[in-house]
Amino acid sequence: MRKGITGLAIAAAFSFAAVAAQQELISAEDFGNDWPFTFEEGYVACHAGRAVTAMDAETGRIYPLNGAAKGKANALGLDDLEAVWLDNPEIAGTKISVSAVIERGLSLCK
Repeated sequence: MRKGITGLAIAAAFSFAAVAAQQELISAEDFGNDWPFTFEEGYVACHAGRAVTAMDAETGRIYPLNGAAKGKANALGLDDLEAVWLDNPEIAGTKISVSAVIERGLSLCK
């Protein structure tokens, strides 16, 4: 039973990634201090309608990054970005900007 559930979760993650126009592996190393996530490596993707998402490479969880993706979050079963979005150590009460990752994702849109 457990294998079946795990298999379904993996299949769901890959099926959503498959509808992405393009995706690219990104990491904390690539972005340095501008890395906005708690995970160290993942995939940024551009989906239909210029919806940009980030997927944690380890867990397969997918997060919306821009307004287009947030608008589709419930329908696509995306997770809440707040769960993995790092606080900005320089400005209390704010988060590290995801704009650099969004830009990378938008560059994949065709």
